[in-house]
Amino acid sequence: MAFNLNYKNKFEIDTKGNVDPNTITGATFVPIAAGISTVTPAPGDTTDNTAYYNGGGFASTDVTGKNFSLAFSGNRVEGDAAQDYIAGKEFSLGDDCKTLLRWTKSDGRVVVAQVTLSAITTSGGAANAKQTFSFTANFNGAPVVKEDQAAG
Repeated sequence: MAFNLNYKNKFEIDTKGNVDPNTITGATFVPIAAGISTVTPAPGDTTDNTAYYNGGGFASTDVTGKNFSLAFSGNRVEGDAAQDYIAGKEFSLGDDCKTLLRWTKSDGRVVVAQVTLSAITTSGGAANAKQTFSFTANFNGAPVVKEDQAAG
């Protein structure tokens, strides 16, 4: 049995601030990797659990919506293009927090989504420790998913 390792997932942020995941030709994607030690996906499913008489009192669950996000954390690397771009949004509001994120999964699928950058933390921790860095990329609407780009 072979297991994929997490580092084989490749995350990139568009530093031009484009917002259409169907049109990425003008995007400048840079890797979100330096200093990042953890990425936590959160599917945020909205579900409906309804019991029907033909279910003998048991409910049936349907996923009726999603609010997907990726939480990144690690240490601040000043001079890294992705971290500097994200850190520059620390005090931004509204549309200024939106851009594109591209996630090349370990199986070759490529996910491109418009995201809103939130919970940006560019420092903190003990005086004798590395500066922390974290943020959340919240998907806005459904992402564009292309199957196995490595093969095609």
